[in-house]
Amino acid sequence: MSTEIINISKQEGNNQLYLTDNEGHSGKDNITTNVKPGDTVTWKLVPNGGIDQITGITAKPDSQDIFSVDPAPVNPNDPASDWTGTVSPDATGTESYSIGYKIGDEPFMDDPILKVNN
Repeated sequence: MSTEIINISKQEGNNQLYLTDNEGHSGKDNITTNVKPGDTVTWKLVPNGGIDQITGITAKPDSQDIFSVDPAPVNPNDPASDWTGTVSPDATGTESYSIGYKIGDEPFMDDPILKVNN
């Protein structure tokens, strides 16, 4: 079991996400991060990356929920807190999920993917 880290910042010129992970994936709007059952996934705001707060991380309605411990803020009292969740030991397949975030007071949403590799 390992920790997969997804770094979150804002794209230049718009308010969409730019994501990078510790597997070397990076991209505008959408990347696929490979996880294994039991892994911890941590979403981190890049310092001075243009995103002020993660407001939620949830499975999309048409996707399975692969988490046994749903993503939640590490420090609920800190608006800029990292978020973490645990992949279920029996998870399989792919999950499309939504990241809610704020730039200033304005809310936004983006939809990356987590793929379970058994």
